[in-house]
Amino acid sequence: MRRPADAVAAGAAGRHAGGFGLPQFLGPAIGALVATLMALAYQALHRESERRRLLIEELVGTRERLVRAERDTARLAERERLAREIHDTLAQGMSSIVLLLRAARRDLDARPADAERLLAEAERAAADNLAEARAFVRELAPPALAAGSLPAALRRVGDDVAARTATRVRFALSGSPRALPAAYDLALLRVAQGALGNVARHAAAADARVTLTYLDDTVVLDVYDDGRGFDGTGGFGLRAMRERAEELGGTLSVESAPGEGTAVAVTLPLPPEAP
Repeated sequence: MRRPADAVAAGAAGRHAGGFGLPQFLGPAIGALVATLMALAYQALHRESERRRLLIEELVGTRERLVRAERDTARLAERERLAREIHDTLAQGMSSIVLLLRAARRDLDARPADAERLLAEAERAAADNLAEARAFVRELAPPALAAGSLPAALRRVGDDVAARTATRVRFALSGSPRALPAAYDLALLRVAQGALGNVARHAAAADARVTLTYLDDTVVLDVYDDGRGFDGTGGFGLRAMRERAEELGGTLSVESAPGEGTAVAVTLPLPPEAP
């Protein structure tokens, strides 16, 4: 539709030329058409620009939500890792110290020599726990592994449990020992500490056995006790053991029944370079 200004311009041009001719009509009409097309183009560009602006704002908002979600996931994973480490190291150590001190107080009058031995064990356990705490803060290897091999560390964990409880703990090694990645050594040690910690606190077992088996493509750790056993899925400790195994592509199985003892077995597939 021709705008009023264009019509006036066309009329004025027609009167000035003594009538309306084709050039006088086409000029203003083409000008009006071009102006209309340009206005429509500007409107389209404005709509497209606004659409892109909204899309960019949405993308920025989505990216911020993803960043927050990743940060929350990382925080939860780190919290879970810290909970496992604290449960398997510091909490276990403090529990050992408490048991030793209780036993020492019980023997203080009747058997002072035994009480002195228990106090020495408690002092050593406190020193070990302090070393674990420092290594934990510094994210270093556990002192038990830093001072020797995995079999030696497992044997020492068993000796510690035997020293502070009435449970006899034996360690057995099967297969040819080989160097494992640090993550494997740490996971197997923590599982042994957790399982033997449960034996010390809950099982009231006469005997316990820790067996480390090296196979061609797997390494297996078994912890068995003849204690009171349990009925159910267990608590945080067993869940933490299972998560450690699964993080390395392995599995953890638990067999127990009231009055029939408990068997914990973790199987880890060896990485390609280990065999």
